[in-house]
Amino acid sequence: MIKRVTYVVLTLLLFSNCTNHYIRIFEASSNNTKLKDGYLVFESDSIKVTYEFWAEKGVLSFSVYNKLDKPIYINWKNSSFIYNSLKLNYWIDEQQTTFSNYYGSYFYKGPLIKSGYTLSEGVQTGQSNIIKPEKTTFIPPQSFYYRSQFYILPSEYFLTNSDSFEKTTVIRNDDSSKKTNIYTLNFKEENSPLKFRNFLSISLEENSNNFIYIDNSFYLKSINEMDYLHFEAAKLNDTDTNPLKKKNSFYLKVEETNSLEFNNRMLGNPY
Repeated sequence: MIKRVTYVVLTLLLFSNCTNHYIRIFEASSNNTKLKDGYLVFESDSIKVTYEFWAEKGVLSFSVYNKLDKPIYINWKNSSFIYNSLKLNYWIDEQQTTFSNYYGSYFYKGPLIKSGYTLSEGVQTGQSNIIKPEKTTFIPPQSFYYRSQFYILPSEYFLTNSDSFEKTTVIRNDDSSKKTNIYTLNFKEENSPLKFRNFLSISLEENSNNFIYIDNSFYLKSINEMDYLHFEAAKLNDTDTNPLKKKNSFYLKVEETNSLEFNNRMLGNPY
C-alpha cells in the first residue's frame, strides 16, 4: 500500500512539473547561407560549411569540408562567434579551465555534435584534463572538421516585448483525441531580437597571414511556443520525420509564468 501511494505521488509530481512548463522552439534563418536537406549551408569552390543547431538552448555546431586537393588551415585566433554584436573568440592563449570560465554560460562543455546527430536532453560531459585549445586546425584534402563550442541561447529564459503572436490549434501529439494551441511570433531580419555570426579565417598555409574570410550571419526568424507534453510526445520519435525538429532550430523549456500562452490567459483571453 505504501509503495502504491509513493508511486502515485511521484507520478503526480512528475505530471505537475511537466504541465508547469512550456517549450519554445526558435527557428533561425540566414541571408548568406542556403537551406539544403534541412541544413543551413555555405559553399564556395573550395569550402563547404554546414550548420546544425538542434539542442536545448541551441549549439552552434558546424562542419567545414575541404573541397580542394591540398590542405587548408583554420586560424582560430582570428576567428570568432559573434552574439548580438558581442565578440567571443574561439581561441585564447590560456588553459582550458580558465578559457571555460572566461565565457561563462556561453561556453558549451558537452560532447561534440556532428551534423546528423542530436544532443540528448540533459546529457553533458565535463572536462577534467587541462589542455590548451588548438590555435590552428589542419584539414586534409576532401575531409571534414567538426566543431561545437558555443550556446546560441546561453540563458534559461528569453524575453520579448512583442505581443503580436498568432495562435494555431492542432491535434495533440500525446493524445490524438485532444487539441492544443501553438503560439507563434515571427520576425524579419531588421527587427529580430537575436542575431549571431560565425566568422572564420582560413588560409592555405599554416603560418600564413593571407586569409580567406567566411562570415556567415543568422537571425531569429520565429518562436513557436507549445505545451511541454505535446513537445515531448513528438521527441519520443526523435528522427528526421519529427515535424517539430529542424536542423536550423533549437528549443528552450520555460516556466509557465514566462510563457506567451500563460500571459495571454492573464490578459483575459482563454485558450
